[in-house]
Amino acid sequence: MIKPDRHINPDISVINIGAFILKQLNAFYDINYDDLLKKVIDNMGTEAKENFPYALNFLYLLGKLEYLEITDSFKYNATK
Repeated sequence: MIKPDRHINPDISVINIGAFILKQLNAFYDINYDDLLKKVIDNMGTEAKENFPYALNFLYLLGKLEYLEITDSFKYNATK
């Protein structure tokens, strides 16, 4: 999903969705999973729903996201 091919729409790529997620997390302290998914779908369309979990995984592996299990929300990890 990260490596693009000629059929992928760059507007709903994992990198673009990840950038949008980071922008949202920078604006808020933490965001609930469902609220974040709704913001992505509202802004980028329903096709972005397929790549949303991959974007979250990508950001988590880079150390940019912190998952708060108690509230089922994500927080921007500025230390890494």
